[in-house]
Amino acid sequence: MSHTSQWKMSLCHAAKSDVGLRRATNQDSCLVRLAATPRRWLDRGHVFVVADGMGAHLAGEVASRLATETITKSYLARTSEPLDQALIQAVYDAHDAIRLKSREDAFRDMGTTCDAFALTPQGLFIAHVGDSRVYRLRNNTFDQLTFDHSLVWEVCAATNSPYDEPPTHIPKNQITRSLGPTEKLLVDLEGPLTIEVGDTYLACSDGLTGHVADAEIGQILAAFPPDVAAETLVNLANLRGGTDNITMIIVRTTENEEASQAVDKEIRVPAWQWGLLIASVLAGIAAIAWLFTAPSFGYSLTAGTSLFALAALGLTALGLSIAFFLLSQKTLFSPSPFAQSTLVSGKAPYRTWDGTPTAGFSDALAKILHEMLQATQGQHCNVSQQTVDRYRNKAVEGHQNGNFVLAVRNYALAINSLMREIKKENR
Repeated sequence: MSHTSQWKMSLCHAAKSDVGLRRATNQDSCLVRLAATPRRWLDRGHVFVVADGMGAHLAGEVASRLATETITKSYLARTSEPLDQALIQAVYDAHDAIRLKSREDAFRDMGTTCDAFALTPQGLFIAHVGDSRVYRLRNNTFDQLTFDHSLVWEVCAATNSPYDEPPTHIPKNQITRSLGPTEKLLVDLEGPLTIEVGDTYLACSDGLTGHVADAEIGQILAAFPPDVAAETLVNLANLRGGTDNITMIIVRTTENEEASQAVDKEIRVPAWQWGLLIASVLAGIAAIAWLFTAPSFGYSLTAGTSLFALAALGLTALGLSIAFFLLSQKTLFSPSPFAQSTLVSGKAPYRTWDGTPTAGFSDALAKILHEMLQATQGQHCNVSQQTVDRYRNKAVEGHQNGNFVLAVRNYALAINSLMREIKKENR
């Protein structure tokens, strides 16, 4: 990472998990662990985990929760290991925890997908198992950063076929890797990938990607901050069927001068610690001076008093020096927090789209909004349309003027507003 675009330890994020419209329970889990201090940021960064559980009854829910909790706890505890190895080992720890729990009859054969990613001073690291995904939006370029561990993608990779054109005879929802069911597990690692201010990262379960096209996801991320984007994506997935649980974490990196100054202050040696070093140097000088000047004043260096004074000064200098280096070793001898690793794992990105809002997506959202309005009128819902109409009018104006960013944004806001009113009415 260049020094001109150093990561500033600041971000905004949103995490959302929805049961969908067809499932009785939510077997997805997600967890966010932000660095609480600048020192924690320098050591481990921020970590985010999304897991999509599988198993009868509550087994999938247990597996996904075990994955998110174990991974975050294990990763943050492995402070002596390199970041990439700590993240991978944390996933293996989660795999072991799930297999141990699955010995109980109620949780036999349970499993979960897993996407764990860490934003660190060394870059972005992703540990990945299953068909949940991690994406990145950068300057309207929308990239998929993970390889789907599904039968479709494995066949495409083996035959050098495009991932966007899978064979029609291959089952689409059959995954080839997951935490729990099999003893042996292979975890994919991507990274370190460079982080730039303004990047948006999305980790999500297939409950989202099964209903919202990849390019559409990128356009929503480009149009909104993380919280509004998460609400919009959940609504779209549900309006198009909501056949599965829908879970996502969205993170956008932002430049924050106050956070940057906090990091700079954290990595500087405090003045009082420098005072220890200065005092140790002065004590050492005093010991040397006594060694050479004592005889000229009539003091014998072999006398008890002289030996005691010399030993006291020497031990004081040594003690203060040791105290200084013990207290400041992390700051003085740790590598630069912005040093980029030269060894990069993985082959990301695997697919790329243009994230610029389009006329086609604007038309699709307009159709969804129209159908929603018709449905609410037919059911005589007491829905206030003043806000909805305001957004829709702006969207129509934007579309007519060729401003599809404005059109997509306002159609989505109208849909969100109407969905909130419908949910309020249902309650």
